[in-house]
Amino acid sequence: MKTRQYLTGMQILFVEDDHDIRTVIKSALEDGGFDVVEAGVGSEAIRILADTAVDLAIVDLRLPDCNGIDLVRELRKLSSVPIVILTAFGDSYDVVAGLESGADDFLSKPIAPKELVARIRALMRRVDRAPDAPATSFVAGRVTVTPYRHLCEVDGTVLDLTRTEFAILAALMSSAPNTVSKMELLESVWGYDYLGDSRLVDMQIYRLRRKLAERGVADFISTVRGVGFQVQVG
Repeated sequence: MKTRQYLTGMQILFVEDDHDIRTVIKSALEDGGFDVVEAGVGSEAIRILADTAVDLAIVDLRLPDCNGIDLVRELRKLSSVPIVILTAFGDSYDVVAGLESGADDFLSKPIAPKELVARIRALMRRVDRAPDAPATSFVAGRVTVTPYRHLCEVDGTVLDLTRTEFAILAALMSSAPNTVSKMELLESVWGYDYLGDSRLVDMQIYRLRRKLAERGVADFISTVRGVGFQVQVG
């Protein structure tokens, strides 16, 4: 995949029911070089994502026609594009539930339009950063990760992961048996210029553990207290 120059021409699906907020943020995103497709309700967002190629979705979790968490789940079924959730400041439940549902990042409202654009630019740089992956696989126990194919398998069966989950698991397995710190994961997966919350690592690790456990691979990712995370190679 070729890196898009200047991050222009990228299409963002923005789901927000408040017309005034949607207008302000859409204008800021367009000033930042993005194309914006708007949706005021969840059903409209699902229809758009099913019919339109977008590079990223921003979803407000407070929508009139549906639960925002359920909407994130439905959007994730349709696409692997990065999903950023908007939630009320300090609402930890929404953040955790949104990330567990498949979101890649979150923003707390109110947020300054310039900060939003900076966060989206940083996230899209991460998504577009596509160095040639080595034609090799990393194997630890029953789990195999093949970065150049963007493929994770458990006992030979594909494990469905979001881009962020895959990037975290690949970073851990490529470093095994060494421990990888939270800061190293933030730099590797989210980028050195990430402006968000470091709790994202813990939440994504939790989601990864749950998916692996559902395949019978419990305790595959362990926490080394005060240091970071490591995968079990035996």
